[in-house]
Amino acid sequence: MGLDLLLTMGLLLGGVLGVKQPHILYVVMDDQGYGDVGYTNQSHDVTTPLMDRMAREGLILNRHYSAWMCTPTRASIMTGRYPISLGIQHDVFQSNNEECLPEYMPLMPEIVRSNGYKTHMVGKWHLGYARWSCMPCRRGFDTFYGYTSGSINYKSHMLGGYYDFMQCTYSKEKGVQFTELTNDKGIYSLYLYNKRVKEIVSTHNSSQPLFLYLAMQSVHTPYYAPKKYYTCRHNNRCTMQAMLNAAEDLLKDVISYYKKAGLWKDTLVIFHSDNGAPSSTYTSNGILRGSKGHLWEGGVRTLAFIYSPSRSILPHRGFTDCHFHVSDWYKTIIAIAGGWDAFYRTTGNRMPHDLDSINQKDYLLRGNYTMCPRTDIMVHIDPVKRVASYMKREYKLLIGDQDISSSCGTDAHYPLDINSIDLSIQQLYNVFDDPSETKDILDEEPLVGLELLDDVLEYLSHQSPLQCQLPTIDGSYPSSKVPFYLPWDFSHPTIRLNG
Repeated sequence: MGLDLLLTMGLLLGGVLGVKQPHILYVVMDDQGYGDVGYTNQSHDVTTPLMDRMAREGLILNRHYSAWMCTPTRASIMTGRYPISLGIQHDVFQSNNEECLPEYMPLMPEIVRSNGYKTHMVGKWHLGYARWSCMPCRRGFDTFYGYTSGSINYKSHMLGGYYDFMQCTYSKEKGVQFTELTNDKGIYSLYLYNKRVKEIVSTHNSSQPLFLYLAMQSVHTPYYAPKKYYTCRHNNRCTMQAMLNAAEDLLKDVISYYKKAGLWKDTLVIFHSDNGAPSSTYTSNGILRGSKGHLWEGGVRTLAFIYSPSRSILPHRGFTDCHFHVSDWYKTIIAIAGGWDAFYRTTGNRMPHDLDSINQKDYLLRGNYTMCPRTDIMVHIDPVKRVASYMKREYKLLIGDQDISSSCGTDAHYPLDINSIDLSIQQLYNVFDDPSETKDILDEEPLVGLELLDDVLEYLSHQSPLQCQLPTIDGSYPSSKVPFYLPWDFSHPTIRLNG
């Protein structure tokens, strides 16, 4: 479907006028590759009928870009900034150190909540847990149910021999209330997420808008699913299919809970993966080159769509080739929820002027198709690997050796300047015509290459240094004395368990 047809559809359907605040169901998959969903998979070795139907009946975001791995992507979503603007672009947050999103920055759910929404999170946080002020139940979510680290076992709920599965709430009257969910050890985590979502939705007051951030554990390692989800056994893709079947089963039940509660008809679903799939025989990035941890399309171009059963909420159906960066969800979701004014009235905090996020609400929901809101994306600058990636219009510039592997030193600082990237290696691709990045056209389009390089150097001139691999903190958790992933500033004399 081309842009002309989308324009016609928008004119026929009109904009969203007078619609009350929609319920927002925000689903972020973990490591689901571009080839790990049916509607993009040309080899047809996996099927995802529910995701396919919602994508095809909704709006497919064909140029949706993330960071190259988990923490940087999730930080962009929550802060509205590129990872390079936060200085956390190189790696994921580790345990037992002070890594945390800057506590002075208002996170997206805080502003959403100020507009009258109940805000809940289920699943993976991975944005720091050193202090309660780093945790989701102190960063805008009324409740949090899930884990703080990057990956846990689907049944033991452990990482590195320590337990990481909890529930917490926060109120001014009672402070932080939390429970370590040890009684649920041995239960497949997707069953537990299912149960928690059912509790949230079934007890929700339908007159109040609901924001549910469902940060899926699927399909991250370890590659596992209960036996009932297997439809074949002859290769590792069968395990991926089983994991996708389990994820779709959960999504199907979530939709049924919304319908039963009378919320579904007024719900907007936002669905995407946090990055490309890792390189393995289980996962696939389809026609895209590279994988998680790379700046090739397979590492940073992700599957994404929005869906609503309501034509008044989502008149724009089909697909779009306009650029969308994950940081854009910050301003876009806030605008859908009602804007920044309510947060300003209650806190006195104005919207920061230095956000990288672009509000794409009018484009996505109102049928305003005159031009793409975003024409460029500063995908990445990494001074450790000395690589960068920048997109403008249909072109993508890659700088540095994209296959190099390196790690930063403990508590090391890396300034972002012209020496941060290896300018001796440059490649230019037209990713609209060549999504597999097979033909370097830098020699054919040298002026385009120079234009994009000038933009990259401009970004370098006003970014914060990268600081990574913070030192381990003595007395932090988990530890042999406190074998749980917990903030180490909690004041409770005992850890409450549900067992």
